[in-house]
Amino acid sequence: MRKKREIIEGAAYHVTSRTNGKIPAFENDFGRKIMLITLQDAKEKYGFRLHNFCIMPTHIHLLLTPAGGTNLSRIMQWIKTHSAKRWNCINRSENHFWGERFFARQIKDSADYSFVQNYIDQNPVKAGLVPHAPDWESCGAYYIANGISGFIDEGDCHFL
Repeated sequence: MRKKREIIEGAAYHVTSRTNGKIPAFENDFGRKIMLITLQDAKEKYGFRLHNFCIMPTHIHLLLTPAGGTNLSRIMQWIKTHSAKRWNCINRSENHFWGERFFARQIKDSADYSFVQNYIDQNPVKAGLVPHAPDWESCGAYYIANGISGFIDEGDCHFL
């Protein structure tokens, strides 16, 4: 039996999830667009704060704070279900889209928050996809560097 996740209301989390068999579902702009639309829809539905994100070819990173009374597991279930349905419909597939359970780790303090922000930003750089984080259009660094508002929730993050 799986260990139950310990989720604390009001806490920020670094969340990652990988595609099934590491299929490169997000290797092209079209695949990443499916995920971006799904994240935007999830933000509207659940009202969570998205501090940062990065959509890599085989996985995603999110730094988010669920809204009061909103369950992180429910948010991720919705994101994973809807992105899988969209991707499978467009690609005429019935295969499992996402791999194992998502990983979530609570952000401890401002130093941890800064570390995770940088870790997420540097993912496409370390993978050799772009020379600089803001060059990767499917990450928060791009949105911030280009003044694109309404998706990334900048500002204070509260720690428990």
